[in-house]
Amino acid sequence: MADASVHRRKAELCWALAERFYTEKRHEFLCMNLMMYAVGHWIETALAVLEKHPSAPPRGVPHGDRETQMRKHLVGGKWLEGEAADRYAEMVARRHTFAEGGIQDRPFIERYMELARPLVSQLQALLRTPQFQG
Repeated sequence: MADASVHRRKAELCWALAERFYTEKRHEFLCMNLMMYAVGHWIETALAVLEKHPSAPPRGVPHGDRETQMRKHLVGGKWLEGEAADRYAEMVARRHTFAEGGIQDRPFIERYMELARPLVSQLQALLRTPQFQG
């Protein structure tokens, strides 16, 4: 089973770097990836605490399964609203759009941060609740 504390530390580190790079207007591609890594690791932290993180390679839940696991266990368990999973899905879709030839410029990364910040706040709040401490 996954170690929630490892995922939590990775999420915190990635988010701190994402915010710093965003504020400093540095490297949009790296900033986007750091945002996505942070969100992904916070999702995996919550899954691990609930003992719903599937056995997987050391890197964690495969990206394609993360939304499914989030919807099944975090939304289905009434820990998060469906809007959180929808926001995550939009982040993934926008990342894929870029991978398919889109351009990451400042407006792109600003919109991406607008998607990420509320989701990060929701995940951080969830992980501060007594049920998710530990």
